[in-house]
Amino acid sequence: MVAECSSVNRKSAEVVFAAAREYWVFEPRVREEILARISRGRVTVNMTIVVDESKTEHIDREAAKAYYKELVALQKALGLTGEIPLKLVLAGPCIKNDLLHDPDKLWSVVKKALGTALDALVKMRAKEGRNLQVALKREVVNIGRAASGIYEHADRLKERHRKTLEERLADAGLQREISDPHVAAEIALFAERCDITEELDRITSHGEQFLEKLNEKGPVGRTLEFILQEMIREWNTIGSKASDISISRFVIEAKTSLDRLREQLANIE
Repeated sequence: MVAECSSVNRKSAEVVFAAAREYWVFEPRVREEILARISRGRVTVNMTIVVDESKTEHIDREAAKAYYKELVALQKALGLTGEIPLKLVLAGPCIKNDLLHDPDKLWSVVKKALGTALDALVKMRAKEGRNLQVALKREVVNIGRAASGIYEHADRLKERHRKTLEERLADAGLQREISDPHVAAEIALFAERCDITEELDRITSHGEQFLEKLNEKGPVGRTLEFILQEMIREWNTIGSKASDISISRFVIEAKTSLDRLREQLANIE
């Protein structure tokens, strides 16, 4: 018995059982075995019996001869030429195998082959996961660096707006002091609208939580996707609040890393 398992990305777990008809009775049990070890991704399972051609005691020779004659007749009817390989004959109903008539014995063989294939699949996914972990950490560090850069510029926004307001009042011929209630109210309103301290604090917290989850054992993909959505929301808010060019550059850098995170998280279980 040979079992082959392959997987592709999916947000949820899905099992595709691609095997000969005689194995379909085990499809629920195969699905259960796979879902016990795989929580995300589409897993395709293919199972076949490999016959040792040197052990003729497992072959019904009369049935093989009859099947071969049918193949020859079909070949002539289709106008085909060439030899009919032994493997093609053995694929027909000529194999004597008591396992096919004993579900319990056959399941033990199926389960063993499936376990071997799943071990290899999980090992491969773990290796890919370690590589992805390094890439994800790098992007989170980039996002944290962008947030730190904004921290340095955020305090200057209020002062910059005050100077801009003074210049506009002077250009309009309106001589008003900063202590003027109307001017002070305008500056206070702007300061409230463009204050991004809370967003930056939450981004820092989300980044720390992301890295903590990334180091945990077991499935963390869904949790990481949720944290990423929160980070995207905070960065969008910062982008809409901050009109400063230098801050906008940091926002663009962060969003680039966020997009990379979103693409890579599709590969995380």
